[in-house]
Amino acid sequence: MISNRGKLTGLKRSPYGEEKYDSDLEKYYMVELEGMPGVKSWTKKHDIKIPYQILFFSRNYEPDFLVEFNDGSKEIHETKGLPFLFWFSTHLKMESAEEYCKKLGWKYKFITKDKVIFYKNNYLNSIKGKVKDV
Repeated sequence: MISNRGKLTGLKRSPYGEEKYDSDLEKYYMVELEGMPGVKSWTKKHDIKIPYQILFFSRNYEPDFLVEFNDGSKEIHETKGLPFLFWFSTHLKMESAEEYCKKLGWKYKFITKDKVIFYKNNYLNSIKGKVKDV
């Protein structure tokens, strides 16, 4: 599976103004977060590490996005393409993240949209020139 990596700049809702992405799905979701109503800020640079165990091994899961809303609520958003939904480790990470968020009063959202959906809404075209892919 090919993963396109890069960086978006000119971001208004990221406290850093730029963010790196590890896949096309992450990139397109970043653009969605920029225009999502109610979102105050979002970032991939959050230092959240959620412990989980696979078999007898302890691991840490680093979710994709920390999203803060205008009302002060927070959510962790994870993007995954369809093939990863069948992985046992994905389910363990989801369960651990849901427990982690519940303890903090946050929500956990799992984003599985295919990039075709992002193109259909023409959102990328509406912000062309404002966000740059470098």
